[in-house]
Amino acid sequence: MNQPLIKFVDIDPNVIAAETTLRASAEDVYALVANPARHAELDGGTTIRGLNKGSDGEFAEGDTFSQNMVLGIPYTLPMKVTRAEKNSGVTWTHPGKHTWSWDITDNHDGTVTVRETFDARGSLIAGISIYKIYHWDGGFRMNRKNIALSLANLHRIFA
Repeated sequence: MNQPLIKFVDIDPNVIAAETTLRASAEDVYALVANPARHAELDGGTTIRGLNKGSDGEFAEGDTFSQNMVLGIPYTLPMKVTRAEKNSGVTWTHPGKHTWSWDITDNHDGTVTVRETFDARGSLIAGISIYKIYHWDGGFRMNRKNIALSLANLHRIFA
């Protein structure tokens, strides 16, 4: 029986995580996900329009960057890198304190398993938890779809 291309992983009601396995090296996948200038290539939601400020190269923990975005209207979104583990994974935090992570596992058979995670458990505005808003306004539903599309984009990129 064939495995699904994208598999969602249950972690917590306020976390969306999905993974896929593809023929690629951990180094090549990391070079893509850890370079904010390339995030528009990866973005399943097609909201990222390009790097506004930051490095056109690999992240380091503590780096900041901002993306030009469009979701109905154009805006700029600043982020801070909270984890950068070479060829293993990256995490960045949005102003609302939710995080996006990419985790890469080398399967040592010419494939890697890649997991993308949206974690709203720490989401705060003015000290008030806002994860319920993401459920109410459709943000979780939209992010679930966009994560699947981003992981599918990896297959196109590394085909």
